[in-house]
Amino acid sequence: MGAIYFLVMSILLYNPDRKNKTDFIAEFVIRTKIFEEILADIKSGKMITPEQHYLLFGQRGAGKTTMLLRLKYAVEDDPKLSKWLIPVVFSEEQYNIGELGNLWERVAEHLEDYYGFDGVTKEIEQYIEKDNYEEASLKILIKHLDQYKKKMILFVDNIGQLLAKFSELEVRRLREVLQTLPYFRLIAGSPVALESILEYQQPLYEFFKVIQLKGLTDEESIVLLRKLAVLHHEEDKIERIIAKSPSRITTLRTLSGGVPRTMVLLFQVFVDSEYGNALSDLEKVLDAVTPLYKHRMDDLPPQQQKIVDAVALHWEAISVKDLSKQVRLDSKLVSAQLRQLEKNQVIEKRVTKTKNHIYLLQERFFNIWYLMRYGRKQDRNKVIWLVKFLEAWCDKQEIEQRIKDYVEKAKEGLLDNNVLDVYGHAYTFFEDINPETKFLLKESTPHYISSNIYFTETDFYSLLNKALHRKDYDAFVRIAVSKNISQNEERYKFYEYIRTHLYDMELCMAIRAGIGNRIGLTGRGEHQVAYLYIVTMFIWSRELLYRDHEVPDIAASVVKLLVQWLPRFNFDRLTINEESDFYGIILTLLKAEYYQLALKIFSSIPFLCKDQRIMYLLTKYMASGKAEDTFLSVGSEYREAILMCLKRMSEVNLKLARNRKK
Repeated sequence: MGAIYFLVMSILLYNPDRKNKTDFIAEFVIRTKIFEEILADIKSGKMITPEQHYLLFGQRGAGKTTMLLRLKYAVEDDPKLSKWLIPVVFSEEQYNIGELGNLWERVAEHLEDYYGFDGVTKEIEQYIEKDNYEEASLKILIKHLDQYKKKMILFVDNIGQLLAKFSELEVRRLREVLQTLPYFRLIAGSPVALESILEYQQPLYEFFKVIQLKGLTDEESIVLLRKLAVLHHEEDKIERIIAKSPSRITTLRTLSGGVPRTMVLLFQVFVDSEYGNALSDLEKVLDAVTPLYKHRMDDLPPQQQKIVDAVALHWEAISVKDLSKQVRLDSKLVSAQLRQLEKNQVIEKRVTKTKNHIYLLQERFFNIWYLMRYGRKQDRNKVIWLVKFLEAWCDKQEIEQRIKDYVEKAKEGLLDNNVLDVYGHAYTFFEDINPETKFLLKESTPHYISSNIYFTETDFYSLLNKALHRKDYDAFVRIAVSKNISQNEERYKFYEYIRTHLYDMELCMAIRAGIGNRIGLTGRGEHQVAYLYIVTMFIWSRELLYRDHEVPDIAASVVKLLVQWLPRFNFDRLTINEESDFYGIILTLLKAEYYQLALKIFSSIPFLCKDQRIMYLLTKYMASGKAEDTFLSVGSEYREAILMCLKRMSEVNLKLARNRKK
């Protein structure tokens, strides 16, 4: 969808009166029962005496303006009603009405402009500067209505905004006029619950018959989607969704709060799964709903705005206690404001097993918009709005398929940098997915994204086992170096795992080759690469040395490689299994008189215990030709321990020599 489409769509959604009347009526397919009930009441009333007045209450986008306009068209098109009843629609923005008298002036202008009345406004103008201006204007208006044998039905959108301009006396006067004079019938709309009709002492208390426009049901949503499908030529897609994936309709309804305007805007995203288009469409939708949601926030008093902000940024349902801490308001005050927000269909209460209920924004897409507009922009949190959208929009299986599609398209160069970055960051938040899918994502994204992807220990070793089972040694190496093994406990388990499986010479060679391709790697995984190589060399060196105590060239070359790589991993201390193999290698090298090679290994190993210190001094002593000055810097305790080690080594070598002769 292009920007022009969304521009036109937004204009028509926010200004339905700009739509062609025939098209508007044809597209009016929801809330038909409410429409028919009100219209039936209008038809049955002859306005000989004052009739029942209505207030349509529903959050912005619920369809109040559309309902008022549809009723206006119905009155115009009815052959009987149109003979005596004149409909007038007052839009939300009535900047030229500041007092009750102005309302009668605007009605008079409408009669002259559209219904051929003559001289009404001129007659009213004579009283503009007089104290009885409002009363005189009304009398003149009624006189002309009697002359033409007409009555009027006023459709006033967002009546709260209009009433706020009137003084309390004027509001009481309006009630008196509507209750006693059968010339005007009022059908109004309001996005918020009005104090003037809710509280006993207010002028309009119990004056209106209030009809609440609630969120659409699944059945109503299907009716709307089918109509939208016809308009967008997507009938086949929608019918497939209805037949095979009805849960998606529930998801759409939940995400939109059942608000028709939001559902209309989300329709193309609903049927479109292509990445470039979907993200672009979603961003355009979020831009398109900005006037709707901004108005919703602007309608709220400051304390309620503060509460909604805290609830929105929290995303998950939040308790009054936690919310009070966030907004720094007394919990009783917060509870009172939450009740009002609940009445206004902004907040939804989730009942718990305790008396401490929890609260969240009723329309989840409103919450997503809020996160996009006002959420924190640092690091990957900048895409939390998309994460929440995807969580609500897709099930686990679809998320995994989307990730695979994303990786495939990324490899083919079919995604622009913005889509690569935004979706890449967003997918790192999904931890409960197949580890193979997660690894695929980790391999396919830049380090600044992939560094946020973590594997559980179970997932990590499961991936390694599967790679071994397939004999996919290249994958084994890639997986092995993908996990940051920095803690000693993790290193111990990893070392044991490699030791258990390194009997496979093909694997050993693959690790050497795979690591060789990564030599010189900086930043991404260098630490892990170094450790995998060191582990392999440690274990392989030990095995080779144990097989041939004469230390053949191949064993020596492996040890030399180990020496080269040891500095790449900063050991703070050795684990038990590392230390065991370390001693085995050193002792074998000492026996074969590879003293300098042994010392090089020591140069990269930390000495944190007495045994390691003794082993180092023993090596140094033998490398010096058993020079006594080796002991000058150490105490007699170390000297005795070193000499004891030499004695034991001699005894072991003697036994081995005897065994070989036998």
